[in-house]
Amino acid sequence: MALVVAILLGSTVGLAGLLLLTLLTAALLWSGVVATPAAGVLLTAFAGACAFAGGRVAVGKGSASAMPAGGGVGGLLCLLLLAICWGTAGTDGLQGPFLGVLLALLAGGCLAGLLGKGKRKPKKKKKR
Repeated sequence: MALVVAILLGSTVGLAGLLLLTLLTAALLWSGVVATPAAGVLLTAFAGACAFAGGRVAVGKGSASAMPAGGGVGGLLCLLLLAICWGTAGTDGLQGPFLGVLLALLAGGCLAGLLGKGKRKPKKKKKR
């Protein structure tokens, strides 16, 4: 149960970050700061970074092993974006750039799991 809660928390953090960075990319594209081909690369990098950040949150909060938590966040974000794309554009939206974003999501979550929890220092006992 703790693993599911950690995955949901990490996915929420990753999805919120991805939505904010997508809005930033759209604003940069609309203002002319970023060219259209560069916006696709920027979105792919943002997807990987957000999945990594959400995976690190899940790894830090979960009590289970790190790889299922990080990979679960990447997989859940991937499924969420796949469902959104399928619902809005159907099979026409499943093109090369979108598949790159899905792979970046999976890779970011798995990388967060591979880095693990880190070493924890043992707590010192209080003297009475």
